[in-house]
Amino acid sequence: MRTIKSYIFLFVIPFTILLSCKNHSVTEEKYSDPDAFAELTYLEDFFDAGTIQSGEVVRHNFSFKNTGTKPLVVKDIIPSCGCTQVDVKQRVLKPGEVSSLVVVFDSKGWFGSQYKTVTLRTNGIIREKSVTLKVNVVP
Repeated sequence: MRTIKSYIFLFVIPFTILLSCKNHSVTEEKYSDPDAFAELTYLEDFFDAGTIQSGEVVRHNFSFKNTGTKPLVVKDIIPSCGCTQVDVKQRVLKPGEVSSLVVVFDSKGWFGSQYKTVTLRTNGIIREKSVTLKVNVVP
């Protein structure tokens, strides 16, 4: 039979140590201001690629900036179509930093006016913001 001291040693002390170990990240400490916020601002949110031949690939870089006062985190990238490939160069931006969203549209099998959007889901004050790539595909 174990004594009360052994239970304290086995359970209470490790639990107390665990609670006292606080995860101090630079981001949390530096930006713990309750009035601080992250804000995604696109420098360009619409691009018209003009007319292309079916099968051509269109590539465009959309720049965006964190115009907030705490780090902006890109949590998810949501293209409107499987024909659109997307890459974000940097997923965490400090206040004032700029990054780019690379959108690549493969027009194979598409015809006519096409509007392809990509949405970034972030920790910003507006959680989701989109860019649009327009292209007219001819045979």
